[in-house]
Amino acid sequence: MAQTEKRENSVLFSLRELRQIEEKRVQEEEDAARAAEEARIRAKMDEERRRREEEEGRIRAQQDEERRVREEQERHVREGNIRVQETEARARIEAQARLEQERLQHEMELRRQEVAKKRPVGLMVIAGVLVVGVISLGVYLYQRNQENQALSQRAQAAEAANAALEKEKAELNAQLASIQSEVASADKDMAAAQAALASASSAADQEKAQARIVAANKRKAEANARLEENRRKQAEAERKKKVNLSKDCLNNPLGC
Repeated sequence: MAQTEKRENSVLFSLRELRQIEEKRVQEEEDAARAAEEARIRAKMDEERRRREEEEGRIRAQQDEERRVREEQERHVREGNIRVQETEARARIEAQARLEQERLQHEMELRRQEVAKKRPVGLMVIAGVLVVGVISLGVYLYQRNQENQALSQRAQAAEAANAALEKEKAELNAQLASIQSEVASADKDMAAAQAALASASSAADQEKAQARIVAANKRKAEANARLEENRRKQAEAERKKKVNLSKDCLNNPLGC
């Protein structure tokens, strides 16, 4: 009787162990399935975010290219306006100089006619007046020439500033494309690492996948920091362009 009872207790204990083992196995399978589903959802969300960021990057790159083309066209127009203004200013100076010279020549002719009717003293007075007139004309022409040279220098300085700004913006656009590519690469590595984590079958594989996720996050954070700095520099270059090449500066003969 005692042996029978002992044997029944042993069987019951074995059944409880088997039931516990089965429950643990079922729980582990449910946990693994839940973890795999969560990893799949995260990977899907990351993939959607990566595609969205790639599309945004493509749109930004297209907008940057359109802005670059527009700014290039505006630069050509500004340079053309500067050259036209310089030519017009030079023509005005030359025309005024010719008119002044013709006026003095006409006055000299009138004085010569008066001299023929007056005494030598009058001739000396007239000669003095003409000398003063010739000196005044020389001073006037010199001043006009200086103004013309100053205008030409301002035009050259504006063109140089334009070229420097365009070069800086081209370099920033090249950097922007590289940074956007780095962000996309980091997102791709992140998705691959999360997929590897979801399918990891050992603690070592999980640790390796987590390390890849950390590295991808670090790369993306650094790339985003560079992206913000690039945008700040783009805005600063745009501000300088508006200050140095404003319409008022270009149209003002005295400069800005």
